[in-house]
Amino acid sequence: MNYVKRFFAAITCSLLLFPGSIHGQGYRIEIKLKGLSNDTIILGEYFTSRMIPKDTLVLDSRGFGVFSGQDAFQGGLYLVYFKPSHYFDMLLGDDQDLSIEADTADFINSVVFEGSEDNRIFQEYKNYLQQKRGEQEMQKSLLAVAATEADSAKIKEVQDGINREMESFMNRIESEHSSLFVADFVGATREPLPTEDLLTGNRRHDDSVKYFYYKDHYLDRFDPFNIRLLHTPLYEGKIKNYLSRAIAQHPDSLIVAVDFLLDGSRKDDELYRYMLITLFNHFAESKFMGMDVVYFHIAEHYYIPDATWSSADFLQKLKENLDLNKPSLIGQKAPNLIMRRIPEEHFMMAMEDTIIKRDPHIGTDFFIHDIEARFTILYFWETDCGHCQKATPALYEVYSRLKDKNVEVVSIHVINTVEGKGLWVDFVNEHGLYNWVNCWSPYSNEFRKLYNLQSYPQLLILDQDKKIVAKKVTPEQAESIINNLIRIDL
Repeated sequence: MNYVKRFFAAITCSLLLFPGSIHGQGYRIEIKLKGLSNDTIILGEYFTSRMIPKDTLVLDSRGFGVFSGQDAFQGGLYLVYFKPSHYFDMLLGDDQDLSIEADTADFINSVVFEGSEDNRIFQEYKNYLQQKRGEQEMQKSLLAVAATEADSAKIKEVQDGINREMESFMNRIESEHSSLFVADFVGATREPLPTEDLLTGNRRHDDSVKYFYYKDHYLDRFDPFNIRLLHTPLYEGKIKNYLSRAIAQHPDSLIVAVDFLLDGSRKDDELYRYMLITLFNHFAESKFMGMDVVYFHIAEHYYIPDATWSSADFLQKLKENLDLNKPSLIGQKAPNLIMRRIPEEHFMMAMEDTIIKRDPHIGTDFFIHDIEARFTILYFWETDCGHCQKATPALYEVYSRLKDKNVEVVSIHVINTVEGKGLWVDFVNEHGLYNWVNCWSPYSNEFRKLYNLQSYPQLLILDQDKKIVAKKVTPEQAESIINNLIRIDL
């Protein structure tokens, strides 16, 4: 780990807002570092992957000094730092009265902890992993120059044996020291791997077995509500992996996971604040379709009522944004609209008659919910939009391939001026866009608000019950989504 880089990246105002210690019997950490004299050292605390300085100390001429305070630190992974090439990490659990001795000439091998079972085992764990990784590197080098398949097989068998030894070693730490923080830490470093009995025969190469085991057992060794793990570099990655790899990437499944994480973290203010900010930003930044559903769920049920640290102005704008977007989120029944449908013959007659072309009263009104189709594509566009000029003919080609599958397109031209109608008529005639539902709203712009239309084109897919199943997709993506949904229904 690049501890030094993380250390200097740590001093951020947002993190310093979190309280870093808990009331208790305090802490006392004796330090004796051979090779140092009158040097300043720093005790730093991890907050996820960032470092926050917590205490400083000037060693005496013998390299001795004591970190001490009346309030015990929040448990987690800490780092003692005194110059770029000299630092080491340690765990702080319940045992915060301890001593550390090391020789700066051979830092890794000389560190000794007294009075801390967490760190005695942690040091043993790190040394063991370093030894085994060295063995694995040696086997990897031998594999690269193996002369025969038989030689390769033997080397791979050795590698598998080393992996089993490492797994057994970590199992022992977790089982024999379950009451210590080191067991929680070691467990959180591990990935859920299916047992050998689940990988027999053809299942050994079946990725679905590994996926479902990973999904079902992700939280076996990682407790997302263990506040001490929040103070380690492991935590943020574990949360992000849980959301992206252990949960189906569907808004409904993700909302269940989000509720689980947020409701479970309420027991600790620091943890809840971190979880809320992290999940809120994670889904705000997502580029995947439908994740705005999760984002606005978090905003409505958690962020707006609970984020007291945010400004009133930000919360008000967030609430307004929620109100604008909520009616047209995926999973909602599409807001019903009254539109005026223009018949095919009107467009053709308007080629020769400018009076007819400019007449805003032609057509018949209908509700979009009255469209009977297995899937309905709502398409909002305007003729003077460059993207629309390319996407509209492309969508018409898609429609020609989908219409026999009981798919309808409601093509809504959003400009409702007389001049806009004339341009629309010309575009429809130029590209022969006759067979789908050509419509507009000559007397109202209410549809813009109902669907929060900020730019064009905008394409939404509705199912037969007029629920929104996809939005903000290209014509080609719409075709793929509809075909996939039809296949699932078969």
